[in-house]
Amino acid sequence: MSEFEASHLTAEVVAEYLSDHPDFFKGRESLVESLSLPHQQQGAVSLVGIQLQRQRERIEALEEEITALMSLAARNDKTFYEFMSLQENLLKCHDLQSVISAIKQTAAGLNLRGYLKLIDNDDSADPLSLESWQRFTTNHLNGKDAYLGRLRQADRTMLFTEQQIADGHVPELGSYVVLPLKRKFAQGLLVFSSEDGGHFQPDMDTLFLRHLALVVSYLCEHLDWQVQEEDNVRPSHA
Repeated sequence: MSEFEASHLTAEVVAEYLSDHPDFFKGRESLVESLSLPHQQQGAVSLVGIQLQRQRERIEALEEEITALMSLAARNDKTFYEFMSLQENLLKCHDLQSVISAIKQTAAGLNLRGYLKLIDNDDSADPLSLESWQRFTTNHLNGKDAYLGRLRQADRTMLFTEQQIADGHVPELGSYVVLPLKRKFAQGLLVFSSEDGGHFQPDMDTLFLRHLALVVSYLCEHLDWQVQEEDNVRPSHA
């Protein structure tokens, strides 16, 4: 066996031993301080220096993660309060026209646009074909409770009427949240759009929005399209 082979074998044995005994350097701090490892940019660097650098990198990564989580929590909290008033208004509605009005009015107050799109509904002024609904749900809602983010032109054309697009009611560079209505109640979509491309983002929590869609689904199932005005003329008595 050559001297090179012997030294290589010894290095392998040492490496294996250290791997099997990760606490080997415990109580041998002086040995750790005397070790150095090659570094591409900095040349030979002490083991302690490498450990400190890795700790700093982990701390920076954790700080970035915490910052991202705090930002997400703030956006989710904002979404909750934005739409909480809408749910309260919806529960006071007596017909579907009032539901649509409440959705649009609340959305306008938040600098958004709101749409309630029911499949092949003859009474609806904002219809949605079964084909468009099937294509969108297959492409974007397959197994998901909501779609958040930007929409391609093909998707906008699929969901919105030509008149809505021509009137500028469908922001090209904006963001959207698309919520499916529950099939056991009604088929369709509850949609909100924003001119701000970053308002609705895929990492947003959708718990409250999904509950809102469930409320709308229930109302679509149980409310008439328009409440008939009661006859206030009382019959005369002889």
